[in-house]
Amino acid sequence: MSYSLPEILRKTIVIGAAVGLCSVAAFADDVIPYQAVASGSNVVLYAEDDTSSETLATLEDGDSVVILSNDTSGLQPAAWEDGEDVVNGYVDVEAFTPSVLDTASVIRPDVRLMQTPDREGEVVSELDEDAIVSILGYGDGWYFVRQGSKSGYVAVTDLDADVVTSDRLNLRSEPSTDSERLKVLSRNTQLTPLSSDGEWLRVSVDDQIGYVCGDYVKALDEFVVEDPTRSTGEAVVAFAVQFEGNPYVWGGTSLTHGCDCSGFVMKVYEQFGISLPHSSASQRSCGYAVSRSEIQPGDVVCYSGHVGIYAGDGMIINALNSRVGIVYSKIDIMPVVAIRRML
Repeated sequence: MSYSLPEILRKTIVIGAAVGLCSVAAFADDVIPYQAVASGSNVVLYAEDDTSSETLATLEDGDSVVILSNDTSGLQPAAWEDGEDVVNGYVDVEAFTPSVLDTASVIRPDVRLMQTPDREGEVVSELDEDAIVSILGYGDGWYFVRQGSKSGYVAVTDLDADVVTSDRLNLRSEPSTDSERLKVLSRNTQLTPLSSDGEWLRVSVDDQIGYVCGDYVKALDEFVVEDPTRSTGEAVVAFAVQFEGNPYVWGGTSLTHGCDCSGFVMKVYEQFGISLPHSSASQRSCGYAVSRSEIQPGDVVCYSGHVGIYAGDGMIINALNSRVGIVYSKIDIMPVVAIRRML
């Protein structure tokens, strides 16, 4: 049996990564495949689940594969696209960084992160209400997610659904920009979709019913194909925050095994096709300058000897030091020297 990549990814689209149409080996029914990129050079794709088996390919830093297992350690089945062909084999999943499709928040207390997509299965951990998880894959009513160092399954009904993705969005009385504005919705406001009317969605929010433009709303239980070349600051942040809690290593460039501040920014932006130097001072000259009043999520905040990525609400995500690793910090953790926009 074989599956096409669109079937395997089950509508999951990774911003900045184009996935071709090809077939890959069958996988277990309780597995939600996900895309990942090599975190270093000379990563081997083996013919079998054995490092002494034939080497099918040697992957370089940034090469993309589809992981056909949800085990998070050791050799696991994977599919790699080599031009028009697909090579099926096994890779060390710890040498890959999962590609984040989106982030979502838990909508009720004590939601269980499961080891398998089964409410009666083994529990990995309990998730607090409003906890943020990174979505790696979707299928059959379950998300495969990551929070910190833990991965597992969360039911679709346990995460937020449609959310506002613009800074300000008008809720209107009718599906028209000429109709009465009922209220202004802020980013990440949760909506309940009722119906659609072309580009307009009829929604309920805070017990009020109205219409919003669907271009500024995303549905977290369904991933829609967008222009794979278009990257946004929000997408940069969504990718970066999955590494919260990972270690700081001076001179390091591994998002999973350890990086320093400029290595963190460099590797995050590498996911979006942007090459940055491994130097906080040099990154201060990349992109273009924006003022504090113009700052947006994804902008690189530069300090004297330090850099981080603006995450919104006056916070940055950064590889701070060897004591705390990759964490959220207030933007004014030290005097801001410059703000650079890379997209």
